Amino acid sequence: MDQQDIDWVNRWVVSLCEPLVTTAARREIDEHVADIAARQPLWISAWASGLVSDLVRSLDPEDPWRNLEVASSGAVMPDGSPFGTWVDATDIVPPSVPDRRADVGLAAVDTGLSGRASEFVAVAAGGWRPAFEWIRENLVTAPALDGPQAAELLDTVDGAIRWAMFRRRLFAGQDDPFIPVDAAAWTTRAGKMISGEAWDEARAARVLESNKIQPGTYAQFV
Repeated sequence: MDQQDIDWVNRWVVSLCEPLVTTAARREIDEHVADIAARQPLWISAWASGLVSDLVRSLDPEDPWRNLEVASSGAVMPDGSPFGTWVDATDIVPPSVPDRRADVGLAAVDTGLSGRASEFVAVAAGGWRPAFEWIRENLVTAPALDGPQAAELLDTVDGAIRWAMFRRRLFAGQDDPFIPVDAAAWTTRAGKMISGEAWDEARAARVLESNKIQPGTYAQFV
């Protein structure tokens, strides 16, 4: 994975966090990341596994989004209901207008998660290792992927990252600095993960711990 590709991935994260990035810039960034998913699917999988895992594990332990279970066709909430529709966010953000695409609180989750993406979020709560193994077993079947395979991988990764970012930002704020910092950190770790090199997992765990949503926070919002 070269630095140019890493730069495009970092730009992609910024484009997810910053709504004022131009449409033309988003289109260019999305095209490059789609190409990376096809050429370097294992690297994208390692990077996304680390990022999504950190975002999900940073949530309050009582948050239902951190306590999902894998089911036959996706993931389910602790009460057994399917996970992956906008309704899952209304415990914190009640609808404010009839059109969710015009609802600043819910527009980000108006498009539901695929079954694969919801599973990925659920598995990621267990850490980057099970998340990485899951995505390799289910989506990365070759060193390079053809168009439909790469599209499915990117759709899964994109959905999981967006929803995990959305949930964390409800508690940490829209300008949460942990998201881009953690995403950048995993670009370095991902290369070492797929090559079998050692990296400072203890330090990564300390950084995550210091950026977690405090226990009891979820109860204050519901």
